[in-house]
Amino acid sequence: MRTVDEILRDHDAGLTAQGADRLDPANRFSRKRHIEVVRSLSQINGWKTTAFLLLHWSIIIGTIAVAAITMHWAAFLVGAFLMASRMQALGVMMHDAAHYLLYKNRVVNDIVSDLFIAFPLGMSTTLYRKTHFRHHRFTNTDEDQDLVAQREEGEWYQWPKTRWGCAKAIFRSFFGINAYRGWILIKHWAPWNHMRDPINEDFPLRVRILYLGTSIAIYAFFAWAVMTDAKTAFALLVFYMISGFTILNLINRVRATAEHLGVPGTHELNSTRTVLPSAWERFFIAPYGVNYHIEHHLFPSVPGHNLAKLHQELMQDPEFAEKAHLTRTYVGLIRELMTPR
Repeated sequence: MRTVDEILRDHDAGLTAQGADRLDPANRFSRKRHIEVVRSLSQINGWKTTAFLLLHWSIIIGTIAVAAITMHWAAFLVGAFLMASRMQALGVMMHDAAHYLLYKNRVVNDIVSDLFIAFPLGMSTTLYRKTHFRHHRFTNTDEDQDLVAQREEGEWYQWPKTRWGCAKAIFRSFFGINAYRGWILIKHWAPWNHMRDPINEDFPLRVRILYLGTSIAIYAFFAWAVMTDAKTAFALLVFYMISGFTILNLINRVRATAEHLGVPGTHELNSTRTVLPSAWERFFIAPYGVNYHIEHHLFPSVPGHNLAKLHQELMQDPEFAEKAHLTRTYVGLIRELMTPR
């Protein structure tokens, strides 16, 4: 099997085969009977998007402020979980931005996503869009770079596991020991890693100028913060970075594992998994409807905040209710994937 780098290199060179449908038509789910509901749920609401962004950034800024004022280990510990959960929420919103679902105006969609979501997470919306659209096109095939990246990385994504193997993988992920392995895909989304690439629609000049200007502003602000209070400035920077490399690292791995691993793959409805999370899992792992992954693959025009309503609609469909691969809670997911004692 080719590597992620080879797959995306061939894609850039225009060498990727068009490919045929992966499933026999008899094993595909008919969308026709849900067209009207999907159309109504696919309406883009920029006001909701803005409200969600304000909520997530208010929590992040508030968490940083409390940590800066108190400089107490408890504030940093609790804050790390809150920070990681909101980073996850922003990452899920960037996924919606990749589908042009944040704002009706696509330029506004991308600019807002880059400034307030992608750049703070070290990514570019357009670079992520390039690989994500390929994932939808080649889901669960040898051309799906997301699946190939998981196979390349191994370790966490090698299921089933024993209890000891599972505990070890969770420990390594929680403490960020395996975070560097995410570079297999992240390097294709990191804007600073592509500044010398030829200008194209995957990384246009507008995005490069915006990234450069944002970077200059951030470095200038950090320089001012260091001159004002170096100890606090460096502590908060480490706080932000560690939250992403540890807790967010684990959260993202659990989320990614749930989407396509360990499913039968004999029908379109069991080639992807939807998780029905508990309240705390929804806050930390599955904000903005990211747990409804079958629904997203069937109808990618529906924004994340409407996927719960779409799920309720589809559950009234006997075919969906019978064949969809549904897993209760992310804890249940781990149990589902583990080997029995």
